[in-house]
Amino acid sequence: MRAYKIRIVVAERRPVVLSGLQNWFGAHERFHIAACAGNGARLFAELASAEFDLIVLSGGIEGSEADDFALLRELRQICPDTPVVVLTDELDATALAAIQRAGASGVVSTLDEARAFERVCDRVLSGAKGIVSPLIAAFRQPADAAPTAGSNPDYGNARVNIRQFVGRT
Repeated sequence: MRAYKIRIVVAERRPVVLSGLQNWFGAHERFHIAACAGNGARLFAELASAEFDLIVLSGGIEGSEADDFALLRELRQICPDTPVVVLTDELDATALAAIQRAGASGVVSTLDEARAFERVCDRVLSGAKGIVSPLIAAFRQPADAAPTAGSNPDYGNARVNIRQFVGRT
């Protein structure tokens, strides 16, 4: 058994989803849920007293609807060095881009498989920013249209996958 567990604060207002997240994190020996909150006020109270490495924020947490992403922006001001993964049912490309601009380290869809969620958590814990699940990436495509032929593309954040193929003749 691991001596150190990744400590997570989960902010989710729907009890069924919260229970599912607790069960999923509990089944993985490397994670420990340090605190849970159902609204913004409770989240900030928990953050003041809990020790944590990662924050999982639901897109539907109470208090987040009033000013689109005010809760996320405030969270980034209070915990600027702690990765925040947003779990959302939003699939609009413009809204997904706004979630990232508001300060999410990672974005995962509620429709994603658990393995995709775990990969995003791993990447943001390693210090990466702007990480999205494959499903979110597919919906972000219209907002992230390819640059025109005359522009200078930035390949600084490009990810390359290399696969070895062996052919026999």
